[in-house]
Amino acid sequence: MGTFMLCWLPFFLWYVITTLCGESCPSPDVVVAVLFWIGYFNSALNPLIYAYFNRDFREAFKNTLQCFFPCCCTCWKPASPENYV
Repeated sequence: MGTFMLCWLPFFLWYVITTLCGESCPSPDVVVAVLFWIGYFNSALNPLIYAYFNRDFREAFKNTLQCFFPCCCTCWKPASPENYV
């Protein structure tokens, strides 16, 4: 929750300020783009936060990464007898 607020608060502060000021508070397009990208950065941080705090997510994320980088590891595991009925 803290990361979400930290990433999106600048954008929403800008949005409220520009709404209240109207045309008298111009803001460059670069500022708007940077504020959006800071907010989007929250989405990039979410997997890292979940991986840090949740062991099951960490294992699933590790398995997913191994599938994307097969040169380093294999993503499949041999079938266990429990898989057969």
